[in-house]
Amino acid sequence: MGRSTLSIQTRLVAALSLSATILVGLIGLYWVNRHERELDAELLERQRRMAQLVARGFAEPVWNLDSAALSELLDAVMADPEVHAITLTAPGLETLRRERTDPPVRPETMEFELSHRSSVDSGPAGALGRATLVYTRAYIDQRVGETRRLVASLLATVLLAIGLTSYVLVRRLVERPVSRLRGLAQRVASGELGAQIAPEHADEIGDLTDQLNAMSAKLQAFAEGVRSSEQRYRSLFENAAEGIFQADGHGRLLRINKALAHMLGLPHPEQAQGLTLRRVVRIEPDEYRRLARALGRHRLLQQVPLLVTTRDGRDLWMELSLHLVQDGGASRVEGLVSDITQRRLAEQELTQHRDHLEELVTERTVELSQAKQRAEAANQAKSRFLATMSHEFRTPLNAILGFAQLLQMDKSLTESQQSKIRLMRESGEHLLVLITDLLDVASIEAGKLTLQLNPLDLRALLEMCSESMRPRAAEKSLAFDVSLDPELPARVRADGQRLRQVLLNLLSNAVKFTDRGRVGLMVDLMARGPSSIVLRFSVTDTGIGMEPQQVQRLFQPFEQVADQSRRAGGTGLGLAISQQLVKLMGGMIDVETLPGHGSRFSFALELPLAS
Repeated sequence: MGRSTLSIQTRLVAALSLSATILVGLIGLYWVNRHERELDAELLERQRRMAQLVARGFAEPVWNLDSAALSELLDAVMADPEVHAITLTAPGLETLRRERTDPPVRPETMEFELSHRSSVDSGPAGALGRATLVYTRAYIDQRVGETRRLVASLLATVLLAIGLTSYVLVRRLVERPVSRLRGLAQRVASGELGAQIAPEHADEIGDLTDQLNAMSAKLQAFAEGVRSSEQRYRSLFENAAEGIFQADGHGRLLRINKALAHMLGLPHPEQAQGLTLRRVVRIEPDEYRRLARALGRHRLLQQVPLLVTTRDGRDLWMELSLHLVQDGGASRVEGLVSDITQRRLAEQELTQHRDHLEELVTERTVELSQAKQRAEAANQAKSRFLATMSHEFRTPLNAILGFAQLLQMDKSLTESQQSKIRLMRESGEHLLVLITDLLDVASIEAGKLTLQLNPLDLRALLEMCSESMRPRAAEKSLAFDVSLDPELPARVRADGQRLRQVLLNLLSNAVKFTDRGRVGLMVDLMARGPSSIVLRFSVTDTGIGMEPQQVQRLFQPFEQVADQSRRAGGTGLGLAISQQLVKLMGGMIDVETLPGHGSRFSFALELPLAS
């Protein structure tokens, strides 16, 4: 169906006129039909009255055979324009007839008898003759025609009034506002974005005007945004440090920026337009085909290195990022190009340095490995020597300590002599402790230290340890607490000497680094099985505590974490030896400490039960 070329005004006027024509036509048709029916009814009534008049009026003259009177009566009947003809027949009279010259219109014939009743005879009336009336509908048709002409005139008048009124109203209310809207749309379509017109009325067309004004303003804002964005992207394209290009589906360059032109050795970007990349630079054919196949298959390539030769003979390493775009039925390639020549040269140089460095590292590693092996061999030899010579180190000291004890028992010595002998004995005992620690470390490193598991009275061992430390705590006015789980078994199998050594070392350190407060020893039963138990040994103090970084090196040999003013002598081997001994027993010493609030050393051991 083709588009209508009629204006809105013409279509509205035509629609209103057609509607009015149908309405007035239906009303007029109804009016004409009704008027015609009324005229027909009136005609029938007149025909009935005329028949009665003829029957009564003609009976006397027919009875009297009065031809002159009958002629006058016939002429009187013909005076009615609706009577076309009348015929009278009676015995004793010649047939009388009157008829109009013009032909009748849809004639209607009525026949009836004439009868007369005398005043003397009261019997039934006798038939005197017969009268025939012929009526014409010309008069009625004339009246109906006048009515139809009246209806037609009325219809024409109404249509004319409706047409003129609708023309004026539509022109004022529709055509002119629509024409203004059309003008606004044409202005916007021609590029005058942001054009506005004032609405004339607060109706639907006024609302449409506001919407078109808003659309025009939005189009203007959108166009300004597009122009601004286009300027930014054009500036980015032209001034980017990286090369940017667009090519068609056949590889012909459509546009390149200045950076890519400079990269390819071209004075101006326009010189590359219409040329393929292979005509601008030299590329290995196999490499070019591989790149084209990969782009067609994946449609997106990221950071693909490519070696090309420019027109001026330079070898150029490029890093390509390509995107295959479908634009309608045609394809387009958009790409980003980076010059990575310097980076590739640096990578090659770095690779050479790395290879050389790996060689040096390998050589140095071999040397260090050999030196480490020699050092470990020397250390093991030292440890074996110390472990082997432990008896020879202790024997002279034991003899010296024994003689010192004998001398102390001599009552004849003066106080000064007793003091010197006591000093000699204490120094010897201290030296014995130092030698014992060194020999223990050597035995541990040499792997010669083993545990001797024997039946052990656990409570007796714990009481001995506490009683050994209680006097030292009392010298510093420290409270000494001992808490033993009441469920502790009487006897277990353990290396009593080593367990006592660990506990005494922990208690000794607690007393040494605590000036006020208390020191405590706690033993808790953690678990009990049919043949073994798990005990947790804990030593607590309210001493100086430690920082986290001090705890990290706490169990290193020859380390003491207390500050210089707190040092109380010793080799710094006690905690390292204790940790190794606890590990041999199957546990690990844990430390909980807070600077200024003391420390807690604890370890858990699984010990077999002894009968």
